[in-house]
Amino acid sequence: MRQKSGFLQRLLKVLMSNDDSESSGDMAGLRLELLERDKEIARLKKEYAVQLERSKTLFERAGQEAVEGFLHECAAPLSTLSAMQVRHAEKGDLNLSDLLQVALSFRKILEKRGVEQIGTVGEQQPFDPALHKMLDGTCPQPGVAVLIRFAGCRFNGRIIAKAQAGIVRHSLGQEEVDWSGGM
Repeated sequence: MRQKSGFLQRLLKVLMSNDDSESSGDMAGLRLELLERDKEIARLKKEYAVQLERSKTLFERAGQEAVEGFLHECAAPLSTLSAMQVRHAEKGDLNLSDLLQVALSFRKILEKRGVEQIGTVGEQQPFDPALHKMLDGTCPQPGVAVLIRFAGCRFNGRIIAKAQAGIVRHSLGQEEVDWSGGM
């Protein structure tokens, strides 16, 4: 800032000066200084454009590597699932424990990548409208016990899917769950 105000002070001095010979020399010096600044600004703009392009390339590459890593991890469970589908089509049978094992593999991959499960099916939780969606369309008061029917998930702290829940009804000291979903 000091250099800038020095430049402006010198310019003002030249403009207010009555001595033409001294003014023309000072004016030439000021023009040269402005030209050098313009060149430096142009150089910095080019450098910024190169850095911006480089950072975009690195960002895109990192995204592609993340997707490729995820797909690489999913390749084995997907192959197993494909083989199970063919076996079911050919022989009409499907081993449920094998299918659940494939599902568990996918769950572990997602957890490794930062996806968190919200609730566990069959678990009671206090209702939180930020985390739960009621299947029957009701909206209980926060804190009222609800039963998780379908787990939800969040990624990096953001809700991707709310856990779907049903009302827990109490009857004669026993808990009953409304599994109808309001249907």
